[in-house]
Amino acid sequence: MSLMILRAGPAALVQDLGRPGHAALGVTGSGAADRAAAALALRCLGTDPGAAVLELLLGGLVLMTDSPAVVAVTGARGLVVVTTSSGSRRTAATGEVLRLDAGSTLEIGRPDTGVRTYLGVRGGIEVPPVLGSRSRDTLSGLGPPPLVAGDVLAVGDAVVGPWADHWHAAGGDPRGGMGPRGGTGPRVGAGPGGRGGGPDPVVLDVIPGPRDDLFPPGAWRVLAETGHVSGHADRVGVRIDPAGPVPRSSTREIPSEGMVRGAVQVPADGSPVVFGPDHPVTGGYPVIGVLTSRSSDALSQLLPGAPVSFRRVSE
Repeated sequence: MSLMILRAGPAALVQDLGRPGHAALGVTGSGAADRAAAALALRCLGTDPGAAVLELLLGGLVLMTDSPAVVAVTGARGLVVVTTSSGSRRTAATGEVLRLDAGSTLEIGRPDTGVRTYLGVRGGIEVPPVLGSRSRDTLSGLGPPPLVAGDVLAVGDAVVGPWADHWHAAGGDPRGGMGPRGGTGPRVGAGPGGRGGGPDPVVLDVIPGPRDDLFPPGAWRVLAETGHVSGHADRVGVRIDPAGPVPRSSTREIPSEGMVRGAVQVPADGSPVVFGPDHPVTGGYPVIGVLTSRSSDALSQLLPGAPVSFRRVSE
């Protein structure tokens, strides 16, 4: 079974859980930017959680399958269109599990809310792994290249259980039923991609440390005020335009230290940078805290200009 890419959209990447454990080699973990959404796609398809999915930035993907397939679309909410080989067309939505007949095309439109959509296929996307992962690292260039029209992706056999036709309640929406645009597949929940669509700020939970001792108490007050996602946002990191510069007790440089996904680094100008999955393995600015995994997922789904605030939490 294979999938042919007819149109790739702005950016279509293969991603899985990433390649942790190689920081000593200068290789970051990478993996899906919205981990919960990617995991949901695989879980409702009865596919190994370590299998690969497609991560789509702002939709735009069109593909065709040469054999019957079962797919799931999660993450950013938007319209999904399935066209059969005979020309019959039906609409679906993010959060549905879909059966595709041989020769059918699947089109994923631009999201209404959120920015990253995940497409899972029962059995997983099969591409050669690099350092144990099928993820694309946009900083180093490791892993499979971004998809382009004409690419053909093999579908693997990483099936570990039934798909959501039998256990859709496990996908987080026990109600099942109709999708929001009238699709008839089992509803499995649209993941966290819909967060942050309103005027209220998205609250990002931060676990303090390891360098919170280099910041005065006023730093947390500034972070708690409403800032905005800047135009400098990608899989490497997201710069936040804060309500005011985040103060530091000292602007002296510190030795470079290891970085992780979700690290909130504060440069001398006081504008926080939150590292994404393709972050550099080291950094020289102090890290006041690290986002929870859920908040890192939420941040990955926000457009530039989205209001955000930080909330200090314990582990």
